Amino acid sequence: MKKNKNNKGFSLVELVIVVAILAILVGLLAPQYTKYVERSRKSADASNIDNIVTAIKVSAADQSFNIAAGSYTIELTKDNCKVTINKSNQSDNAEDIVKALNEYLGKTVFTKNQAEMTASSIKLKSSKWGADSIKATVIVETSGAVVVDSYSPEALKTFMSTGKEAEKTN
Repeated sequence: MKKNKNNKGFSLVELVIVVAILAILVGLLAPQYTKYVERSRKSADASNIDNIVTAIKVSAADQSFNIAAGSYTIELTKDNCKVTINKSNQSDNAEDIVKALNEYLGKTVFTKNQAEMTASSIKLKSSKWGADSIKATVIVETSGAVVVDSYSPEALKTFMSTGKEAEKTN
């Protein structure tokens, strides 16, 4: 009598080999994936800061807004985004800044609290900046020119100027 071996399926050895290959691939690819996710978070943070800087630039050039000359600090934290006016006639200018930011940024709703505007919908996404917050200081000159005075921490300054993270030296 001839036995008919018509096995359908995998043997245990074949299954163990496939699982081992998958484990090796996951072990190799997972660290790369986390690097890309973190780089994406940093890019989102830098883009958020840059969008607010651009909103201030555009509103300072627009005649329908009364954006006074002075210094403005944009700070992105894990809780919210704050735009602070660093000048003496803060309350006169805050309404126009809130209106300009809301108009330029669309759905983001900035609210005014004296000389500080906050948006709880914009938050810091990356925890790898080396600080609890990232900041940009923007100066609106009396001529209407707008200049980014500084970025902090240094990692953000490097990221904004090159589009890449600073190389780490051991």
